[in-house]
Amino acid sequence: MRQVGQKSTRPVIVRQALYDARSIREAAARRIAAVARSQHGVFTRAQALACGMSPRSIDRRLVSGVWDRLYPGVYRLAGAPATWRQSLLAACLSWGDGATVSHRAAAALWELAGFRPGSIELTVPRGRQRARGHVVHRPLALAAVDVTKIEAIPVTTVARTMIDMAGLERAEVVEEALDDALRRGLLTLSRLRWRLRETGGRGRQGTPLMGRLIDARASSSAVPQSVFETRLLRILRGARLPMPAIQHEVRTHRGLATLDLAYVEQRVAIEADGFRWHSSRQQWDRDRARNNALAMLGWTVIHVTWPQLRDRPDEVLEAIRATLRRVP
Repeated sequence: MRQVGQKSTRPVIVRQALYDARSIREAAARRIAAVARSQHGVFTRAQALACGMSPRSIDRRLVSGVWDRLYPGVYRLAGAPATWRQSLLAACLSWGDGATVSHRAAAALWELAGFRPGSIELTVPRGRQRARGHVVHRPLALAAVDVTKIEAIPVTTVARTMIDMAGLERAEVVEEALDDALRRGLLTLSRLRWRLRETGGRGRQGTPLMGRLIDARASSSAVPQSVFETRLLRILRGARLPMPAIQHEVRTHRGLATLDLAYVEQRVAIEADGFRWHSSRQQWDRDRARNNALAMLGWTVIHVTWPQLRDRPDEVLEAIRATLRRVP
C-alpha cells in the first residue's frame, strides 16, 4: 500500500512504455525505408511486417498517405519518384515469387539495340491468375540459370531473352539486338547455343531463326561494331553478294587501320559512316590520311552513309558490285 506523500511510479512506467513503443516503430520505419531504397522505392506488406511494422501501423501509413498502395500488398514510399524500373519491380512483387521481367521488357532493361523502356512484360509461374494489366507469359519452366537480377529486379538473362525474342520479333530486330549483345560482351555464342539446345525444343517458335543467326556468326571472328554495320551486312546478304570480312586490320605506314568491312582479296573496303563520322576537322584530316595510306597499298574504300543505306540501298549495292567487277 502506497504511503502518504509517496509519488506514484505509474506515470513514469507509462511514459517509458510509450517511449519504447515509439522507438520500436521508428526503428521499424527506418528498416523498411532501407529496404525501399534498395528496391526503387517499393516494398511488400510481408517485408514491412518482417521489419517490425504492425498491421495497424501499416494501415495508418496507407491512410495518411505516407505510403502509396500500388497493388494489393505492394507499397511505395510517398515521394519516391515513379520510374519504369520501379514499375517493373512492383509488378514482379505483385505476382509473387518466381515472377521475372522477360521478353521485350527484359530486352529494354538490358538496353539492347532496338528496344526502349516503357512496357511491362513478365514471365510468371503457371497457375497464378491475377489480373494486373500486364503482358504475362507462362512457360512450362524457367530454369534458375536463365534468371538474374539488375538493380534488384529479377530478369531473364540475355541468352534467354534473345531466345524468347526470336519467337516474337522480326528477324532483323533479333539480329541487331544479338549483335549488340555480342559486341558489348553481354553474351557469348557458346552460351546462347547451349541455352537454345536446352530450351528451344522442336516446335518452339523462333528456334530455327536463332539457330541460323548463331551459325552465321560462328564462322566469323569479329562482330559488327554498330547496328549500321549489321544492317549493311544484311543488305549484302540479301543481294547474294559475297560476305566481306568484319573489322579487318591492315598495316599501313601510318599504323594499323581497322576496316569496317573488307573484301580482302580484291582489296575493297566498305566504311559505314555513322552519325558521328567526321565530328571534327581534325578527325576529317585523320580519315583522309588513312584513306591515302590504304590507297598506296592498292585498297579502294567505299563510304556508305546512314541516309544512303536507309533511303537508297540499291545505289549502295550497285556501287559495291561495280567496284568488285573492276578489280582483279
